[in-house]
Amino acid sequence: MPKILRARPPQEEQEERRVHKLATSRHGPADWILHARMVMSSWEGHQVNEIARDLHCSEQTVRRRLHRFNVQGFEGLGDQKRAGRPRRLSVEDDSRILALVRQSPPGKLERLSDGSLDVRDEQGSAQWSLNALEQAAQEAGITVKRSQIRRICLREGVRWRRTHSWSKSDEKEFAPKRVAVVSHYTTPPEGSTTICADELGPILPRSFPPAPGWSADGHRIKAPLEYSRGLEKTWIYGALRVRDGKELTRCAASRNSKGYIALLNDIEVDNPKGDLFVITDNLTSHLSAETNAWLAEHPRIHQIFIPKGACWLNLQEGWWRLFRRDALAGQSFANPTEIDQARSVATAQLNARAKPWVWGRPPKSPRHRRHLFCYRI
Repeated sequence: MPKILRARPPQEEQEERRVHKLATSRHGPADWILHARMVMSSWEGHQVNEIARDLHCSEQTVRRRLHRFNVQGFEGLGDQKRAGRPRRLSVEDDSRILALVRQSPPGKLERLSDGSLDVRDEQGSAQWSLNALEQAAQEAGITVKRSQIRRICLREGVRWRRTHSWSKSDEKEFAPKRVAVVSHYTTPPEGSTTICADELGPILPRSFPPAPGWSADGHRIKAPLEYSRGLEKTWIYGALRVRDGKELTRCAASRNSKGYIALLNDIEVDNPKGDLFVITDNLTSHLSAETNAWLAEHPRIHQIFIPKGACWLNLQEGWWRLFRRDALAGQSFANPTEIDQARSVATAQLNARAKPWVWGRPPKSPRHRRHLFCYRI
């Protein structure tokens, strides 16, 4: 039979007070609270099997935690150091964040016409969003990120209000940007040109799998296995002119402000008349001081940024799909020079059969309506 194990008596009054405070806490870390309750139950005279039954854990866990407390004291209530990156938040920071989560969120208490509280306010912590928790924690002096708060809430079983990254504040920031982008697709200003710009990469010298399809003998096309990859990265800058579907592309060794300014220079040379509205994303090289200084010297070019998390508003993303199929699918590149050559050939082929890019879904054909009408009769 295993020997009877009990927690040693507290060595000082402060140690007993700290263990008791932690065992009765509601905002501390769950693992520390559980281990403190094991020690308190042992001090009250309960045996190991009784403690395990009351706390819904195994007897071996209780023995291990009591033994660690007897050796290390209060610090033995926590887990030992593990391999890997140390904790970025202390136990006290976790407790402060949990206490903040369980509070009522600001600006959510609203009275209805009959004087009662809104039903949403009865959910308590579920009203907090991760973004609001991050802001409140940083205001409280805790350096924490959104992902860390999410892990803490998952570990402690605390709910939060889930929101989409692109619909913050009921689309107060998203809607105006979306309207500005779509309006330049549908009704651009008179005499102006709308261009979509983006970067593709990094592309490494290697073998790319073929496009989905079937071979002549009726079998699936298989790509050769290649585990080696090139060391040199290549970025492809692209600019799609929405009016006629023509594309400008160029290669660069890295994605930075110099490569983006070179693309803007090519856009300006290719479109010598009228204002140019460049629709692009919120990349740092698009917002850098070097880029803004260049744009100040070229007043014809205006940047329109898409909302964060809404890459589908940039038509250049759709053109990249055509480019990958014509330039990369089934090809094997040995160096960046071959990638640049494939980029040039594929761009010329796509421009030869280019058509205007129209925003929105095209109308259905009359044949579809006839089939629908006949089947419903």
